[in-house]
Amino acid sequence: MGLATDQANARHRFLLQSIKPASLGLRSVINPAENESLLSKRRAGKIVTSAGRLRCIQGRWWPYLGNHLDILWDTSVRSMQSDVCELYYHAPLACPRFLTLSYVRSGPKTSLSTFYAATLMLDEIARLKQTGAIVCNVSSDRLTDRLLARWGWDEHCESWTGRHFIKRLYGDYPRIPEVWRKRLRLSRS
Repeated sequence: MGLATDQANARHRFLLQSIKPASLGLRSVINPAENESLLSKRRAGKIVTSAGRLRCIQGRWWPYLGNHLDILWDTSVRSMQSDVCELYYHAPLACPRFLTLSYVRSGPKTSLSTFYAATLMLDEIARLKQTGAIVCNVSSDRLTDRLLARWGWDEHCESWTGRHFIKRLYGDYPRIPEVWRKRLRLSRS
């Protein structure tokens, strides 16, 4: 595998290194505009962005849920050392009209535009799946309540421990500006 990885160009090298058992056999989507039906059918996936642009969307056979141990491990040992964001999402079996933003991997060098690109791609996937709402539990202090409110998220389940947020869509999906549509490859050429 090392030789094949070394001879691939940077984009393909990234895809070869990121193959995991959870996505084995599932084709990565690099151009969402040409793969809308595939994205609307997948129940779980990982959105990967870098430098404010979409790298790929990898399908997953089962959702990645993450936990506090993963957070500690990622922040202390496996921190990303470049401007990359990995956003994991899934549609729960009990609530197929909802999407759960279940885990976000990023590092100190991840820019706000890279994270924003991942959230915009999640909005587009929600539109394709005709999702009613997106829910998440925010554990990072880097994401302020004010920023989340600006991006359309409301506090949710305030009696529960943690910071729970919901982005209610119900057919009124956010319009992604054209400049971001090009960065995310949502415009057909």
